[in-house]
Amino acid sequence: MVFTDSMGSAHRAVDPSVHSGQAFSLSVCRTLQEWFKADDLCRITFVYVLSALRWDIHGDAHKYVTKLKVRTGRRKTDNSIDALRSRAVHSVLDLWSSTFQDPTYQGSEFLELQQPDGRPLQPSYLNGGPWLSTFGHSITEFARVCRCITGHAPIGAYYHCFKINEPHGCTCGAALQSRQHVLFCCRNRYSVHYPRFLGDIASL
Repeated sequence: MVFTDSMGSAHRAVDPSVHSGQAFSLSVCRTLQEWFKADDLCRITFVYVLSALRWDIHGDAHKYVTKLKVRTGRRKTDNSIDALRSRAVHSVLDLWSSTFQDPTYQGSEFLELQQPDGRPLQPSYLNGGPWLSTFGHSITEFARVCRCITGHAPIGAYYHCFKINEPHGCTCGAALQSRQHVLFCCRNRYSVHYPRFLGDIASL
């Protein structure tokens, strides 16, 4: 009998199908197969016991079953799904980070942002990435942020670049209303004349 407070783990231990701990499960199944062959009366019963009950015999059973050592081979397994997925993710992130340093990949107008410690902000898949996790609460806000970061915000420099018949100067008197000017120099950057997202980006 196997006493456990996690039937899911018990099920996975004897599940030979594809999953992250398949190598260990196959070793368990291989060991049990030999044991079952020895006698037709061999049976295993899993007993679910809530750990919150603090049952003494459950503690003894836990100590007993954790003494079981299942061999998985001479070498530590490194071909589980989790290990393969981790290697693939790190490989993609390394390639992404190195490619991201190329201005032709970023685009000439891509706004380089920094982390709090001063390092350049790098792309990541965690929590939606650094940009989406910050501005993803609003589709409208995120769309505006994208326009600013990629140099497509509706300001004077954009109108000048694409020859749009709109004022190129800033309301503060500057000859060109550039993104750099709006974010870091303009005295009126919190004015209603400027999209709110520019002030948000400046505060990063």
